[in-house]
Order: sequence, then C-alpha cells, then structure tokens
Amino acid sequence: MSETPEETEPKTPRTTKRDRIYELAVTRYDCRRQHRGGWPYVLHGEQRYGFGNRADLRSLRADLRLAWREKYHSDGIPDDSALNAAIEDLRLRAAAAEPDPPDANGHAEAWPPGRDDDETPADRGLSRVTALDDHPLPDGYEIPDGYEVRPDGIWYLEGRWGPCRAAWAWLFPVCVYIDPDGNQWLELTWRDCGRWVTRLVRRSITKSGRKLITETGDAGMPVTDSEARDAETWLAAAEAANIAVITRHPVARQLGWQADRKTFVTGQDTPWRVEPKFEAQTAAMQAHRPAGTLAGWQEAMDHARPYPVVQMGVYAGLAPVLLDVLGVDSGTVDVAGKSSRGKSITGMAAISPWADPSDTGDAILSWSATIIEIEKRLNLVNGLPVVLDETRLVKDPGNVDTVIYQVPKNRGKARGGGWPSMLPWRTILVSTGEQPATSFTTHQGASARVLSTHQAPFGARSEAGRTAAEAVKRGLEANYGTAGPLFVTRLQDLLAKDDGPARLRKRHAAITEKLRGGTDMSGRRAPLLAVVVLAAELAAAWKITPFPVPGPADWLAMFAADDPRDNRPEMALDIIREYLAAHQDKMYGAGDGEHPPAAGWIGHEASEGPALLPEHVRTELKRCGYDLDAVLPGWLEMGALVTLDKQRPAHLLPRSTGGRKSRHLVFRRDVLDGPEDTAS
Repeated sequence: MSETPEETEPKTPRTTKRDRIYELAVTRYDCRRQHRGGWPYVLHGEQRYGFGNRADLRSLRADLRLAWREKYHSDGIPDDSALNAAIEDLRLRAAAAEPDPPDANGHAEAWPPGRDDDETPADRGLSRVTALDDHPLPDGYEIPDGYEVRPDGIWYLEGRWGPCRAAWAWLFPVCVYIDPDGNQWLELTWRDCGRWVTRLVRRSITKSGRKLITETGDAGMPVTDSEARDAETWLAAAEAANIAVITRHPVARQLGWQADRKTFVTGQDTPWRVEPKFEAQTAAMQAHRPAGTLAGWQEAMDHARPYPVVQMGVYAGLAPVLLDVLGVDSGTVDVAGKSSRGKSITGMAAISPWADPSDTGDAILSWSATIIEIEKRLNLVNGLPVVLDETRLVKDPGNVDTVIYQVPKNRGKARGGGWPSMLPWRTILVSTGEQPATSFTTHQGASARVLSTHQAPFGARSEAGRTAAEAVKRGLEANYGTAGPLFVTRLQDLLAKDDGPARLRKRHAAITEKLRGGTDMSGRRAPLLAVVVLAAELAAAWKITPFPVPGPADWLAMFAADDPRDNRPEMALDIIREYLAAHQDKMYGAGDGEHPPAAGWIGHEASEGPALLPEHVRTELKRCGYDLDAVLPGWLEMGALVTLDKQRPAHLLPRSTGGRKSRHLVFRRDVLDGPEDTAS
C-alpha cells in the first residue's frame, strides 16, 4: 500500500508545560543583577522580585500562575515543581547577567551607605550592637559565620538565592534557664523602637519559627511568617556559636524552697527567675514583692499588740518556711466567726510578710474559686502561705471539704485527660469566713490538720478594736513583702550551722509535747501548732515582729482546747435529734393524720426509726450552718442511716408519708437514742 503525504510528513513534537512555563517566564521578566552585592533579581514592569526573600518568591510564583491563565486559559496550571524549576532557571539567568550600572537605583536593596557591601566586616556587624551603652550581649559574643548584623536587621548571606533576611531588627539569644526537671527556656532580646525587649521562651517554641511568632509576636518580635524558618535557624546558629558565653541559670517553678534545699525564692528574680507552671499563677506570683519598709510593717502590726488572733495570722504566714525543715505536712489555720470582726484583716496579716495583701494585689484568693484554681494557687508555693477568704462565697460546699482534706497530702488530686494532676505544694492554708471550714468536712484525718479558732480577731465590737483594725489594714496595704524575706535569711543562717537543723527539730519536739493536750485530736494537731509557735519564737528573737510571743494559755485558748465541733457528723446528728423533738407534731401518724401542717409532713416513724424527707433535713442543717452532702459520708460511716444495697443511692429508701411514696432518709433509732444514761 502506498503512503499518503500526511503519513510521510514529520509531526511537530508537543512542548511540555515545563517548557512553556519557562518560555513564558523568560519573555515576561527582565533578569538583572545588583551592582552592590551582585544579587540576582527579576523585573516585570515596575515590580521587582528578589530570590532571597520568601515573600518575593511567593509573589513571583503567583504572578507566573496569573500569566499562565492569561495565555493558556484552557489548560491546567503547572504544578509547583514546574514553577520552581522555571524560577530556578530565571535565577541562573539573572546571576549570569551583567551587574547594574553603579548609578542605577530604584530597584536595589537599601543597604547602609558609606561602605562597600561586597565586603562583610570582620566582626559581621557585632560592633554596631556593642557600641550601644545598654546592649545586652555578654562579653565574647560572636556573630556566626554566614550572618551579618545590619542596621535593618539580621541577614543570612549564604542563602540559596542570595542574602535573605532572618529578622527585621536585632534579635539575639542571650541566656538559658533550666528548671529542676531539666526543662529549658531561652532568653531572647530584640531591639524595638530604640529599646531592648526581653522575653523568656520555652525551648520547644524557639525550635519552631511559626510557634515563636505566635508566642512573642504581640511583644514586638521582629519576625514575620515569611522569615519564620530563617529566624529559627538564626537563633540556633547564634546560640551554638556562643555556647561558651551564654550563661545557664536555674529557673524556679514555685515560690519558696527549691530542689537544692538551700535556695528560697520569695519573688521574681529574688534570687531566681520564676516561671510559673500555669498562666493563672502569674498574677499571684507577681503580687509577691516588697513595698514600703520593714519598720512601716512593724508599726502597722504593733496596733495588733492586744489581739493575739491577729498576731497568730502573722505567725501562720511565717510558719510554712519551717514545714520542710521539720518534716511536718501542710495544714490549715481556720479563722471563723461573725462578720466585721477582723477575719479578713487576719488573712491580710498572714500574707503581708510576703506579698501585697490588698484587694487588688491578687495574693489572696476567694473561696469562690474552683478546685483546680485553688490547687494551682497552692501549687505556686513550697514554703509560703496561701490565704482563701470568705467560706460563705464557696459555690460548692464540697469544695471546702475536698481542699481541707487534700492540703495535708502536700499534693492535688490525680486526674487524667490533660487536667492538672497531683500538683505538689508545701504550705499553711489560712482560711477565713463566717462559717468554719471544718463544718464542711467529715474527714477526721483532715480535721486533725485544721487549727480552728472562733475568737473574734479584734475582740468584741468596740471603738478601740475598730480603730486598731483600720490602722492595721491601712499599714499593711502600704508596707508588705519585707518581713518574710528577712525571716528566711535569718533561718538560712541558722540552718548553715552544724547543729542548726537539729536545734530547730529539738525545740519543735519540745513545743509539741507541751501542746498535746488531753485528747487524741489535740495531740494530732500539736505538731502543726508547734510549727506556728516556733515561728513566733524565732520572729520575736530575730526582732521581726514588734510584740512578744503569746503565752501557752493564749495558744491553748485559740486552738488546742477540746472542741466538740471536731466531730461534724455527730454534731449534725444532734441537730436532727433536736429537730425531731421540736417537730413531733409534723411527723405523719403522730396526731390525727387528717390535717397536714402548712409546710407538709417532715416524715413518719418507720419500724427502724424516723424516716425524714431529705429536703426538710437539708433545710434544717443549712439553717444551722451545716451541709447535708458534707455530713452524709460521716453518717453512713457511723451507721446512723438505714441502707439497702439494691437501692441507688443506698441511703435513700422508698417509703410512704401521708399516702405519698417518695425517698426518705431513715435514721436508726438505736443510733439516735444513743447509750442510756445510767446515772442515778
């Protein structure tokens, strides 16, 4: 078969997208090279695109896509590999171009005038920084190879496509901080509008440029998203080049005693820098600072000379320093009583040796806080006090029970799911409020760690007490944060002596024996109370407090006397006994049963004992200052309630009162009646 002309004519090969995008790029852009530095760039009209700037490269790639759509609108856009190959070809063409004439301008980088930028200074621009009197760089600091410090920022001179910017202003790593667990922070400093800005940034953040911008961008970090990776690399290179001169310091995560058991941190940079574990701790940490004078603080506290409970607030604030030394667990001091008697001022006295006690100082936390917020506040300290004000503000009465029980464990509750878990602390919690903290708890073990006083801090209502309270409050708001650090300094001097720790423990043991009292409960409280008494003796001996130490009778009157309120469930049961005795006419079946009282029946007599409607029980307990949910576990433990295993919950039993079936609390008659009085 003979071939047709069409079959014998050679076919024109089709060009690929890569070829076409290259042809388009070559015809669209003018490839140029700067006179200064010899850096390649391209022009499209008045638009200039450099190869050393990621933002320019993104814009160049976008412009190429636009040009492709205009010419090949019916064809798909080339992929990134084709675009990047075309850009690389442009760079090579530009790098091979003749340099711009010396007088050309308008498309050249704005470099510092007065020097030939073909040469990098021997110190790579370091002298520009060290010429400033306030420069933060340590002696011996060097700029790593390949970088130059210029007036307009940090530049990397050996980029793939020429010099590229690492930062828009001077930015340096100057110090490393390490916490007791080995976690690290890098101190960064940068120039911003004629001043140096310093931030401590977690190591994991400095290793990721974009995270670094997110973390520090609001503080003026001179890096944009385009330079994120270059800034990240610059910081790593600068730190590596200066490993010998960049100092490494410890950083504290808590105020108080540190892991070396010698250093005591009372506030930011005193003596260590503090980086709290949680942002929510920052305000309280910042409140721990000095103001006024020690003499001013002593003058304010001297107005409390006639009032031992207010003095005790100061001693409770100083005592936590001794807990770790003496091996005593954390505990609670509870100041409860009627309003306007000086409870809150006693709390101010407790925190004033260390921090701002005013309402705006953030050192004192309210009982309205959540459990996690309270645990975070406790976790801030390891040897300092924590004050929780006004138990009446608590949102969930069970929170008080939980906190009072958890404090002596020296750690928070265990939690999963990323929630704060087992946060450590060492403290004395000073609680204030009209309602005693112990009224919320049923745990006998916790009560043994609560020193409760119900004396009015400034005595009975009087003009003298009111005047003294106002003088103390006014003086503490102006003078604080001085007595505590002095107490620590004197204690550290004592502990540095060979027999110092042994002398303290011996004195604590002697005080404990004197305060044991005649009951098991007072005996269990004695070690914690002895810590407070020992703090009082030391503060007086070191002339920190302006009044003499209260005598043994004063301490026993405040705390160690046998208090029937120690057993909250039994006290609540007494209220039920009285309630039944006073309201027998409201028990169904006690009268004619035909006419229920206006408020309804409160229950009925069951075979096991009185069956009461829970809401009436709850209302009566609340009226007397108790919480039903807080005393229920104690009632169950002592067997005061009838339970049924198959019932959920086991203590709420279905019974009928007045013909209506509902759940009841059934009290055992033998427990309510108690042992018979055999006295004649």
